[in-house]
Amino acid sequence: MNNSFGVVIADLYKKEHSSALLRLLDEYARGNTGSGKPLSGRIKSKLVAGLKHQPTARIYMAKHDSAIVGLAVCFTGYSTFSAAPLINIHDLIVTKKSRNKGVASALLEYIACEAMAKKFCKITLEVRLDNNTALELYHKQGFGFSGSPMYFMTKPLGRV
Repeated sequence: MNNSFGVVIADLYKKEHSSALLRLLDEYARGNTGSGKPLSGRIKSKLVAGLKHQPTARIYMAKHDSAIVGLAVCFTGYSTFSAAPLINIHDLIVTKKSRNKGVASALLEYIACEAMAKKFCKITLEVRLDNNTALELYHKQGFGFSGSPMYFMTKPLGRV
């Protein structure tokens, strides 16, 4: 595989894109930086339709030849401190056989170019502190920790 990847904005009404989304998210979920188990059938049955109805969702797919080998699920938001829109990378996934070949970098660079063109003030993301591979990639791509330590917190609402 050479390091030439095309990035496209996903169209979840296309079977190729919706299937790739589920396949890559399931692969990630099964891995050691995911939950270690597959996505449930219930989640798989609801995910594509749910994302189609999220007006702030932006999904980018990296292709090599005709295969979709990477995925970034993003959501736009708004920074009150900058009074400008932002984009958050919620999931960044590269299929195992395509890792360490520049796929994630291609996705990040594409997102950064689009964010700058749309005059977004920043790109945000969450990363597990034990995911050293991702941390190294993000640092190389210019991401850094904010000035103050922050925690990503959740409050489950029992709906999932």
